[in-house]
Amino acid sequence: MVMLVPVLAATSVVTDRTAFAAQETPERFELQEIVVTATREQDPIERIPRNVTVITAYDIEQAPSNNVADLLAREANITVRSITGHDKRAVVDIRGMGDTAVSNVLVLVDGVRWNAPDLSGPDFSSIPLEQIERIEILRGPGSVLYGDGAVGGVIQIITKKGEGGAAGLVHGSVGSYGTRNLKASYGGTFDKLKLHLNSGYYTSHGYRDNGYLRKADGAVRAEYAIAKFLSFSLSVSRHQDRYGLPGPVSKQAMDSERDRKASDSPYDFGETRDDRYTSGARAELGRFGSLEARVSYRHRHNPFLIGYTPLLTKDDQMDQIDENTTTADLDYRLEVRRGGRTHKLHWGSNWAWTDYIREDRAFERKAGDLTRAGYFFSGQWSLTSDLTLTTGYRRDRSRVTFRRDRYTNFFSPIPPFNLLYSAWVTREKTRHTWDHSALDLGLTWKGGKGTTLFGNFSTSFRNPNVDELAQADEDLKPQKGRHADAGIRRRFSDLLEGSVTFFHMRVEDEIYYGRNPADGTSVNRNYDETTLRRGVETEIKCYPAETLYVWANYSYTRARFEHRNTRVPLVPRHKGSLGLEWRPMEPLLLSLTGTWVGSRVDGNDEFNNLYRELDDYSVVDAKVSFNVRSWKLFAGVNNLLDEVYSTTGYSETYYPMPGRNYYAGVEWKF
Repeated sequence: MVMLVPVLAATSVVTDRTAFAAQETPERFELQEIVVTATREQDPIERIPRNVTVITAYDIEQAPSNNVADLLAREANITVRSITGHDKRAVVDIRGMGDTAVSNVLVLVDGVRWNAPDLSGPDFSSIPLEQIERIEILRGPGSVLYGDGAVGGVIQIITKKGEGGAAGLVHGSVGSYGTRNLKASYGGTFDKLKLHLNSGYYTSHGYRDNGYLRKADGAVRAEYAIAKFLSFSLSVSRHQDRYGLPGPVSKQAMDSERDRKASDSPYDFGETRDDRYTSGARAELGRFGSLEARVSYRHRHNPFLIGYTPLLTKDDQMDQIDENTTTADLDYRLEVRRGGRTHKLHWGSNWAWTDYIREDRAFERKAGDLTRAGYFFSGQWSLTSDLTLTTGYRRDRSRVTFRRDRYTNFFSPIPPFNLLYSAWVTREKTRHTWDHSALDLGLTWKGGKGTTLFGNFSTSFRNPNVDELAQADEDLKPQKGRHADAGIRRRFSDLLEGSVTFFHMRVEDEIYYGRNPADGTSVNRNYDETTLRRGVETEIKCYPAETLYVWANYSYTRARFEHRNTRVPLVPRHKGSLGLEWRPMEPLLLSLTGTWVGSRVDGNDEFNNLYRELDDYSVVDAKVSFNVRSWKLFAGVNNLLDEVYSTTGYSETYYPMPGRNYYAGVEWKF
């Protein structure tokens, strides 16, 4: 924050020039942005008592980012870890959740939970960047509104729905490592129907041996207004991919370009087929409020091979995950007038059921039957014209039946089995029921000269997922957290705004994968100590010149164990980003983004005394684009400085990220 003050002061002088006085407030500024993630309904950021960031479709188009994970990595207090060098299996961490961010950061796409019920987390590779209308980032917990797993933050991705007149886009690009990317979309409003179609195909050999990724996507989204007060929506999407798993390298190999590109697991791979169906209805009831319902179904099929051996055929070495999840949401909203002011009331309920089966090469099957149900109440109360109080409460219950099955032959105890005399036999079965409540209390004050002060206290919870239950301490239990935020947002001029947020997080019984001190085995367990995370997040956006847009952010996070005062693994204390967009002439745009991530404790070093820390790193990306009528030509370079780095590491083995690489392409809008 100390570094931010002179920057704000210096830029204030620049932007105070008379030449900019008559300009309207740029749309890149956020204080007037309308968001839904923080309250599950439309509210301006200035009324939200939390640190919220909005990334618009315009931001996405200008940025030198090629996927959602890279785009998020530049935002304040968000770090991205990858074991593949691309967005498949990427982990997005908010506020230093560390190795279990896949279960502590909730990702939603059009209000539908994208996190899987295991440790695979949300699949960012299944979300085409060009089909995103906006991304809303809520830092801190969202357990009152969203339930289990909304601990470090919530990311809401809102896709394009076919607003406006009919329009289409065709995109083609090529890049380093044999990368090819083809995309097409079409949509618009046709009388009472809003329709959007998109499809895409992507292939790349990858930076490393066996680091390839091939994927295909397609989606249809439609909304039909039966009457002015009633509309229905339907969304169908499919994602298919195949990807290599190159594995880690030693710290010695990181110093050699040839060795860090090599793979000790050249035959390990995974495949995904992910189908999603969502239908919804919304009714506007006038003075009686509005009612919205949504039902969603997901089927995920994920075969994979890890630890290939030539002694067996590939089919005999495959593991396989099958997930079927059905969710239902109901929301009722009402505005009431009391004391000459408008207050908002919101009631909602959520239900989800998952059937999860994982079969492995040892003829074992782990299966989970998960049911989640909850309801919440929230309110936004206008105490004065400038002072707003927000309240929220959730009650939640989760039930899990977990079992281990063994594929058994009734005559022969070892494979190969005679299928006529074989069947799955349950060897172990456990049941868990977890009840939770969550609270949220916030206050915002809108002062003069574009200043907003805010404060918030809330609680969070997270249940063990099926992967964690499969290998866990007998007393593994859910984790609970308490959170406090305080901050200020201010528009210093029509061309400069910034924010500062202080946060404190206290988590009891945090779930992690570590060594059991009783027998020395590694299992999923609860930390013996409470974990504390404290820090500050700063952001600034400005126009120092009419043709130049500059933004920057910095975050400091102190994540530690309460009593022994050691650091939580894989959490950087410092992170900062700087970006600029310069338009020297109207058709031409130059974009540059730089991100620095500080050193982190090794992922297997809970006591901070076994392995050396992961080095800090800086990544700079650049892009140039040229627009001619309905055509856009673009080219870019990622990792401009050819930084050698790894975003994650365990026991001094690392996953090298791509070196300097290039891309170029063309887009046609019609």
